[in-house]
Amino acid sequence: MAVDISPVVALLERQRDDDWHDGAQCYVSLRGQTVLDVAIGESTAGRELRRDDVMLWYSSGKPLTTVAILQLWEQGKLRLDDRVADFVDGWGAGKERCTVRHVLTHTGGFPMMGDGSFDRDLSYAETVARIAAHPADWEPGTAAAYHPTSGWKILGAIVEAVDGRPIGTYVREAVTDPIGVRDCFLGIPLALQRELGERIAPVYWKGHVFPKIEPDGGLRMVPYRIDQYHNEPWFIAKVEPGGGMRGPARELGHFYESLLGYGPPVLEARTVEVMRAVHRHGLRDVTFGYAAPWGLGVAVEFSGGTGRRAFGHGGMASSRAFADPDLDLVVVVVANGLPSIIPGEQRMLEITDAVYTALGEEAARIRKPVESIMKAFGSGR
Repeated sequence: MAVDISPVVALLERQRDDDWHDGAQCYVSLRGQTVLDVAIGESTAGRELRRDDVMLWYSSGKPLTTVAILQLWEQGKLRLDDRVADFVDGWGAGKERCTVRHVLTHTGGFPMMGDGSFDRDLSYAETVARIAAHPADWEPGTAAAYHPTSGWKILGAIVEAVDGRPIGTYVREAVTDPIGVRDCFLGIPLALQRELGERIAPVYWKGHVFPKIEPDGGLRMVPYRIDQYHNEPWFIAKVEPGGGMRGPARELGHFYESLLGYGPPVLEARTVEVMRAVHRHGLRDVTFGYAAPWGLGVAVEFSGGTGRRAFGHGGMASSRAFADPDLDLVVVVVANGLPSIIPGEQRMLEITDAVYTALGEEAARIRKPVESIMKAFGSGR
């Protein structure tokens, strides 16, 4: 089937005109065949963004660590209901009952919003120790709040405790290398940064904000100047499973193609079904403000009218990657600008809608309605 995907490119250009980003990459495949692989705009002033430039995926990279955990589960080396305390020294402070499953579903009780670890030059071991000692915000499994970085730092530590390899090494050797993906990195050492040079695309602040927890427990949105931290060599070198993966959009697309059965598999098909199934339902997410359902380490609900079985992850107002098994569709968008939350989500809603619309009647039969952006954020739920 011929697919005219040009409206997606036009959208990215229009959003650039609106100053939501300076450049963006987009990759779309259907039944394992590429239908769009494009870069628009600039990486830096006067330099065009390229398709092979290395972009910061933020939380869209989380599913690679999820796959690492599920590979070990497939091999019988851990169970989803094993306690984190079995793998992480010093684990406690009210989190004793926290399990691997709790972490994957953001019900572990330690979201640690705004604790600052993500933007500090701390070693992996030091950060894990800080998380282990941090008091629980609730009894694990009884409430939900998105764990932006803390949960995936702990999942990485569990992988290392079980397998022996640090999470960055494990992801490269067991997840990305087997599918032929060579240009994505979970932490880029300084020497490799120099080798990649201008291919490492910086990120730009376009008004992004982040929730800050007040002393009374309330939340307040404050400017989050990502450009003051996330372009620094020490940050690019950090191994951050929850938000530090970098690579071209098309390489994240190849990862999802593998999960759909196109290319070498990193998980058994039945494990992918377990991952994308709903494992958390009806719990109001304190971070998002509504009861978002979740799979195992992946989101299963998206704005923009996806198919009902779509799964994947978004990344801090700048990226989204998902697969739709009903269409054998993969969509990845990575932008280098972080606007505030509403335009950031509107960008992804419009692009997702444009892709499904381009697929015509085949997609129309299985997709969900395109809701307003405020309803997508849970207004009125």
